[in-house]
Amino acid sequence: MWVQLPPSAPGKVIGLRSLLQRLKGRRYLWQFYTNVTWDTCEECLHLHGRIVADPTEIPRRDACPREFLRFPVRELPFYREKAQRMREAAQAELVRRELFRRASELLERSPEEALQAFAEASRIELYIPELERFAAVHAAFLKTHPEVRRRLRDICLRAWGAKFTKPRYAPWPERMRLERERWGKERIQEIFGN
Repeated sequence: MWVQLPPSAPGKVIGLRSLLQRLKGRRYLWQFYTNVTWDTCEECLHLHGRIVADPTEIPRRDACPREFLRFPVRELPFYREKAQRMREAAQAELVRRELFRRASELLERSPEEALQAFAEASRIELYIPELERFAAVHAAFLKTHPEVRRRLRDICLRAWGAKFTKPRYAPWPERMRLERERWGKERIQEIFGN
């Protein structure tokens, strides 16, 4: 999907990179967007925020949701700064995935190390479908190790509560945030037991 922004205010100072793009005959550039979630492919995470002259430079290889936002070349400095923040968010998700994978691998061999990795991953972000899958994979171990299960539950409950204080959730209506937070805490209790 391509989205066109309204033209910005006339009279803005054009930067050197913007001028270079204009000299190449370009009036518009495109920025790649995807949802940064637990199931976004790594390729799309690596592309998140990339600025290109032509959106067909990035062929579709998967079913990840993606969009290209068209913007005037004169706004390139703003979009480059935004691209940096987008890359940081995507990189944080990749780090979170590695920590989560490590926690899953270590859980039955070294629960303390696994809980530490799990807590670090949860501080970055927490996704209920991923927790459901994790609990299903380790169901037998968690059933026979109630203390580990309780600690996992407590880590998740803290992280889920902290999740909705992050700036990305600030635009949500308060009632929606509270309902989503309550739902998540109830689901975590169900997954890991009371």
